[in-house]
Amino acid sequence: MVLPSYMKRIAVNNAFSRLLVTILIGSFILHCSEAKKKQEPHSAAVIDSILETRQQLEEQHCSNGCIYLAFWDFDGTILKGDCSEGLREDGKLIFRGLVELTIEQGFSSRFRRNEAADFEAEYRRRDEELGHRNAYTFLTTQYGGANPDEILAFAKRRFSEVYSHHYFESSMHIWKSMEKYGIQNHIISASPHFFVQGAAESLSIAPDRINGVRLQIKDGKLLPILEPPLTYAEGKTQTLENVVSRIQKENPGKTVFVLAGFGNSYHTDGHFLRSIKNRNLPGGKTYAIMINGGPAPEEFKDLFWTVEQSFTVGAE
Repeated sequence: MVLPSYMKRIAVNNAFSRLLVTILIGSFILHCSEAKKKQEPHSAAVIDSILETRQQLEEQHCSNGCIYLAFWDFDGTILKGDCSEGLREDGKLIFRGLVELTIEQGFSSRFRRNEAADFEAEYRRRDEELGHRNAYTFLTTQYGGANPDEILAFAKRRFSEVYSHHYFESSMHIWKSMEKYGIQNHIISASPHFFVQGAAESLSIAPDRINGVRLQIKDGKLLPILEPPLTYAEGKTQTLENVVSRIQKENPGKTVFVLAGFGNSYHTDGHFLRSIKNRNLPGGKTYAIMINGGPAPEEFKDLFWTVEQSFTVGAE
């Protein structure tokens, strides 16, 4: 049968419409699939679990008001990579770290602008032969004599321009959800204090919620002397307790609860995560989440909620 010309046009238009709808639906499904894939499934489960504890405490134990806290490691937990050391993947440089960059800027009192490689060699030697504490101390004390405000300003620019694009998508989803529901996020990092505080603006929190390795200061200049505790292993736990104590003193009459902790390294974060896991609450329970931590040493086996994540906020 031969169709009239006007019916042929209708048939063609209908076919085109069906094709267009099919393309749009396919595009929508692909977009949703990519969005779902970008946000790993554990993030929703972590949020729901922590909020369930918060709700139990709020309903049963907070007639006079409560303050809820969550504590995070930074490098490898929020930031994919390390703000001090940078990030390489499969031998490819993704971004340079603040140690190399600040040495080139002349902030180090121990290494000349062209001696970042010399720092790297000495840092690795100390880490392997003398241990992590010695290496972290060496990394930070090399800035004795520098102005911390100038280093911090440099770090802020670096976070704004580069590092904030490499935050883990799932960590940021959890982070923002905690803040949305009135749970204060705090950072305890083994990176220098004047490095990691540069992340405050990109994380939308006050700088005093970020703690790193501190040096003593005199006349506005850094001294090559640590201000204890060293925020590594047991020192992270001590810093956590100091923060909780300070907040409690600032808020008499209110109860301060630590609900969760997040880390990525058993040797660096295991101690403070275990201390959070073992805290007793009058309702619900605390959660300690190990992100991309690999196999657990025997002392931490089956103790933490272990998850894997890879997508970053800047990923296409």
